[in-house]
Amino acid sequence: MTPLRNASPTAILRTCALIALLALLGPVGHASAQGVTTGAVTGLVTNDQRQPVVGASVIAVHLPSGTNYETTTRADGRFSILGMRVGGPYSVTVAYTGGSGTAFEPKTEDGVMVNLGVGTDLPVSVRAITVQENVQVVAVVDPVFSSSRTGAATAVSRADIAQLPTISGRISDLTRLTPQATGSSFAGQDARQNNMTVDGSSFNSSFGLGQGQPGGRTNVAPISLESIEQVQVSVAPFDVRQGNFLGGGVNTVTRSGTNQLTGSVYHRMRNENYVGTEARGLAVNPGTFTFGNTGVWVGAPIVKNKLFVFGNYENEKKNAPLHTFTANTGGQTVAGSVSRVLASDLDTLSAYLKQNFSYTTGGYQNLPAETPAKRYLLRGDYNLSSSNKISFRYSQLDSSDGKVISGSTSAGLGRTLGIGFLPFAASNYAQLENIKSGVGEWNGVLGSSVSNSLIAGYTTNNENRTDPGKLFPFVDILGPDGTAYASFGSEPFTPNNELLFHTYQFQDNVTKFSAKHSLTFGGTLQRYQSDNSFFNCCKQGAYVYNSLADFYADANGYLANPNRTTSPITPRRYQVRWMNIPGLDKPLQTLKVWYGGGYAQDEWRPMANLTVTAGIRLDVSAFDNKTAFTNPNADALTFRDETGAAVKYSSGQLPEPKNLWSPRAGFNWDVARDQKTQVRGGTGIFTGPPLYVWISNQLGNTGVLQGSLLEDNPTTRPFSPDINRY
Repeated sequence: MTPLRNASPTAILRTCALIALLALLGPVGHASAQGVTTGAVTGLVTNDQRQPVVGASVIAVHLPSGTNYETTTRADGRFSILGMRVGGPYSVTVAYTGGSGTAFEPKTEDGVMVNLGVGTDLPVSVRAITVQENVQVVAVVDPVFSSSRTGAATAVSRADIAQLPTISGRISDLTRLTPQATGSSFAGQDARQNNMTVDGSSFNSSFGLGQGQPGGRTNVAPISLESIEQVQVSVAPFDVRQGNFLGGGVNTVTRSGTNQLTGSVYHRMRNENYVGTEARGLAVNPGTFTFGNTGVWVGAPIVKNKLFVFGNYENEKKNAPLHTFTANTGGQTVAGSVSRVLASDLDTLSAYLKQNFSYTTGGYQNLPAETPAKRYLLRGDYNLSSSNKISFRYSQLDSSDGKVISGSTSAGLGRTLGIGFLPFAASNYAQLENIKSGVGEWNGVLGSSVSNSLIAGYTTNNENRTDPGKLFPFVDILGPDGTAYASFGSEPFTPNNELLFHTYQFQDNVTKFSAKHSLTFGGTLQRYQSDNSFFNCCKQGAYVYNSLADFYADANGYLANPNRTTSPITPRRYQVRWMNIPGLDKPLQTLKVWYGGGYAQDEWRPMANLTVTAGIRLDVSAFDNKTAFTNPNADALTFRDETGAAVKYSSGQLPEPKNLWSPRAGFNWDVARDQKTQVRGGTGIFTGPPLYVWISNQLGNTGVLQGSLLEDNPTTRPFSPDINRY
């Protein structure tokens, strides 16, 4: 058999298909996998002699929707109901169904709540029939003491979400309840290497830009908190079914409709009057801003106890200053928000460019930054029967955010917004973040001890910058200290700055229980493609001048003679980039990846109060080498490896498939068998996919796709408004 590390993408697909087939045919345990969408109720039914009751009927009813789940107790008296809607309350009834055992009185446990990704333990004691009676009690179950927990995890329920304060409306305001959280980072890891799922579907910023979570490019929530039923954060789940992260796994499930028509219309607002103006004795200018968010949500039954719908829409808009720095009117002290940049210099420069080059700079202070965001979510749930349930969810985010010009030294000498530098409005840009995501799930029960969970989803992300319009050369003007004083022209990195990525995903889990053991096999498969275009300064050309006087001298020289070949002064720098490959108008880099995984695990209960889990997980990625831009000149070079031996490298070769093995083991011990004192622990390895921006950059940075020129003190590159001059 071909080793996976040398396998082709076709071989990887065959392996993943085999894993999926094993998942369908083999005995499997609780279905969590990467995307946790449901909960479970497990328990032990005993009689008044503390002996297990075999063959008892267990029926759980989700009271708000009438959704019911059924199973029977096994030979050891245990029962497991998987694929349950999170939340509740549930009413769970244990009843005698006939057979060889002693008849017992029906018993109902009310108030049972089901938590995302964590089994709810429900021990039930029944008594033999003397007088026909239905015993009803209210269950008190603490998910913290669930016997299925082995690692660090935090659950946030719908009730918690409704009560927690939030300003941003983003999920980080919920995940901060996790003790290991610092912002969006968990356990000190890069926030971009978390794994976020919504209704089992990957919901990541997989390319790796921004803050590491959806909505991070425009600083908005991709899904309203009003649409979320429950959130689970797993930092060290020793269960091999959860993977694809180095920091934390953030699993979210959205709300469903119920048998009752419910809804809400709301508006939230704030402005500068709600913000402090002093910090540690220093004055703070928050500027003038407004924020408003108007929304509506509705949950309703279409067919009672069978078909439900939930929908949510929000229209959010924030208007805030892009920055609060101001130009100096002359004689003002340079401090706080007052810059060294003279308003007279900027006004004169703006008028000069308008008159002589028909270029409009826009303003330079009190600039508005608009952040509009619209969120849509629609979910349907259909109870085909007590054994088969399907759901579908579609969500969409349309958002943009105004940004100030980049300060990167890849353009000119760099620039820092503040008291030393002010740019014009036309040199700033707007960032898009649009997300469309759909996922479907089937949860089914096959026979009395087998269940199946099948999830398929698709997500597309648009993180383009907005079109900058007609391009004008970018110009930095330096101050007397050699640092940037002012800038104008098209933002250096915005032309053809485009990023689209798409994720198709599939996962399947089958569950079968036996006495004391639950054997687990599962498989996942993901197809990722990104199309990234990026000019690293500057398609439109970029000039750096040592002073305003130098720029005016050079620009006036152009006005006197547009065809001149030398500059009357010595500019500080000129740089430009262009496409090297005929027929291409932008540096498009397409990355295609297959990412598959499989896992196997045994959950063993040697005693009623002890659970031991041990398993292994394998993840592997396969990159498509056909999209790389090979540089034959670089390929012909000889290098030395770590031993000093001669070696050649292929510039078009992407990383080979690598086997990522993740063995894990954990235990859970209920010391006194009363769910009051519990000892749990474990060890394991956690792996995840790379940030795809690292691999995408490898595609285009081979010296073939783009050509570039950078010259210092270039007297033969006089200023020209023609972006194609050089």
